Amino acid sequence: MSTGEIFRLAGLNTLLGMGTVFVVLIFISFIISLFKYIAPKAKAKTAPATAAPAPAPVQAAPEEEEEEYEEDDQDILVAVITAALHATLSARGEDPEGFVVRSIRRK
Repeated sequence: MSTGEIFRLAGLNTLLGMGTVFVVLIFISFIISLFKYIAPKAKAKTAPATAAPAPAPVQAAPEEEEEEYEEDDQDILVAVITAALHATLSARGEDPEGFVVRSIRRK
């Protein structure tokens, strides 16, 4: 097989693959365009939602300078991380007993 034949076959494979992808994308686009005929029927079955009141504006907290964690802040951070890991491991069905956060390094 010569180099020209190899390139010709590679080009045909590329065109066939890209053509297949575009045909499937056009088919998916057609299917999605049909959803507008289905959606009004689904919305008619549900009850109309009442308008929710606008949320109160939130005041921005004054910016504070970044400070190194004090000992109390680090203890609180360790407790929060330990509780989050305990909840995550419990949700997975794993036993979180014996898992302890001993230190936290900031980079």
